[in-house]
Amino acid sequence: MIMEVTEVLNIKLSARTTLLFMVGLLMVGIGAAHEKTYAAYNSVLQTSNKHYDAQIVNQTTPTKGYNLYTDGPYYTSSSTRTADDNGYHYNNNFVRVMQTKQTKTGTYAKLRYFNKMLGWMNVHGIKSVSFNTIANSMMKQYNVMGTAVLASAGATNTATVSNGLANVTKNVLNAGDGSVVYPLASLQKAMTGAIVQQLISAGQLSATTPLSKYYPAVPYSQSITVGELLSMTSGIDNTDVTPSSQLTENQAYASMVKRLKSTGQNTYNYSDANFVLLAGIIAKVTGQSYTQNLKTRIFNKVGMKNTFVINSKQPATKATIATGYTYDGKNNYQDADTASLARLSAIPGAGNLLSTPNDFYKFIQGLQNGQILTASQFQQLTSYGSYYSGGLYVTKSGYKYNNGSLGGSSFHTSYYARNDNYHMAIVFMNQYPLAGSSSAKAFTQKMYDVATYY
Repeated sequence: MIMEVTEVLNIKLSARTTLLFMVGLLMVGIGAAHEKTYAAYNSVLQTSNKHYDAQIVNQTTPTKGYNLYTDGPYYTSSSTRTADDNGYHYNNNFVRVMQTKQTKTGTYAKLRYFNKMLGWMNVHGIKSVSFNTIANSMMKQYNVMGTAVLASAGATNTATVSNGLANVTKNVLNAGDGSVVYPLASLQKAMTGAIVQQLISAGQLSATTPLSKYYPAVPYSQSITVGELLSMTSGIDNTDVTPSSQLTENQAYASMVKRLKSTGQNTYNYSDANFVLLAGIIAKVTGQSYTQNLKTRIFNKVGMKNTFVINSKQPATKATIATGYTYDGKNNYQDADTASLARLSAIPGAGNLLSTPNDFYKFIQGLQNGQILTASQFQQLTSYGSYYSGGLYVTKSGYKYNNGSLGGSSFHTSYYARNDNYHMAIVFMNQYPLAGSSSAKAFTQKMYDVATYY
């Protein structure tokens, strides 16, 4: 009996020993594999968190080039490549280097393409470029003729880039230094709105002041308020005119009152008439012309030295006024179109300025830093409407933007920015349409993305 128990016990011990032996072999195998995996590990010798802009280069074919790795310097085997495999898919595209790590087998950079993390690549697959280079490349990619200003991280980190000709006949290049000026178009409306806000904040005017106080001849003026003019919900509409000669401000106001159409409805309807009437109200409230108010309240405050008012006189500027052109899909600079100064003079307050993107940027900064308006006053200016208010579109929380054009011409101006202007893009164009059928508004938002991610 004792022998039987002993034999059974020996059998169980033997099975247990065998099991332990097999587990041991398995662990040895795992250990060997583990050691093999870590044999491919590249220890990091040095790390840099410096960010810089770069361009992916030297990616010759889909199967040749510098690979993209999920874990970069740690494991550089085929199993750790990203879904895009290598930089061929992004050859010549611009990226942002987020971090760099040096190993004994090479230096690797972590790359971001706009808001997408691509992975890690050997630095031999990229080259450092400037922010200006990226912005200028975007202008060329979309065949944009004109000048742009971008802020990538506030006012101390800006780039001004130009592309193409402002005047083909005279061989004058587009420029942002004030030697070339462009029709500001509807971007001017924010200046008119800012002056109205100054008067409201000073108690000289109210958002509820009826239009009839200043222009009683306008139909339904008793039920139209200053706030409704600011938000384009006055029910007023108008058609464009090109006078035979440049008008004075008073002539322009009289012309607008005579030809506008007032419907008595309060739905949103974009019309220059709203801001022409606001310019007239500014003159009536202050006892000074709208032009004089622009100069003392805005131009002189922020140093806008390359912005000129169009009224009954030729603007006193030696700058080249950009000529507008058409792109026919193959050829640039077709159908030369000179901005009619007489036409601009008919819309004071709504589009009778010539300016530059840099000057307009000075104005935009002044809207919130106390030079023109305080931050709280700016907030009030943009609160009169839910779609449009004070010269800016307000449909996107945290952002402000506007677009301008002269109907029937090739001039377009656009502005898109974060509310605090930390990231911002302003683009003035003198040729249209753009390559790829992109709109002026869409292109400016692409430039804003460049300012945000590079």
